[in-house]
Amino acid sequence: MNLLVELAGINSLFLDTAPVIYFIEAHPQYGPLMKDIVDSFKSGALEAYTSVITITEVLPKPVSQNKTHLVETFMRFLKNEVNLNLLNISPEIAESAGHLRAKYNSLRTMDAIQLSAAIKAEVDIFVTNDIKLKQVTEVRVIVLNDYVSG
Repeated sequence: MNLLVELAGINSLFLDTAPVIYFIEAHPQYGPLMKDIVDSFKSGALEAYTSVITITEVLPKPVSQNKTHLVETFMRFLKNEVNLNLLNISPEIAESAGHLRAKYNSLRTMDAIQLSAAIKAEVDIFVTNDIKLKQVTEVRVIVLNDYVSG
């Protein structure tokens, strides 16, 4: 499968936390895929979303390791990147997440909240690297690992 072909057919996407980390930390395997995605939304070819939950999930490691520059890089990207919308979590999204957790027993709370935010934003795809999230049918989930060459 080719990620760029996949992106050509969509108008919007939601970034789960791991893909954001892969981009910021230039992960050797997934970083290039994320660069393609970020380039696509920075160019205006599509609209990107993530939620404030991503902030909660990306910060613990760099904060605990006193990597101030990395913390600042994450925050700058999440709050100021062109065509990346940072969504707040509303009571409606929280309620939807509860319904998702009831329907999909193995779904973790943070994943349910992220997915519910994506559903509320009516995105075309949810970008993750968590294969377990593909069970969710309310939004189209793509897994970065499916697009790795080799």
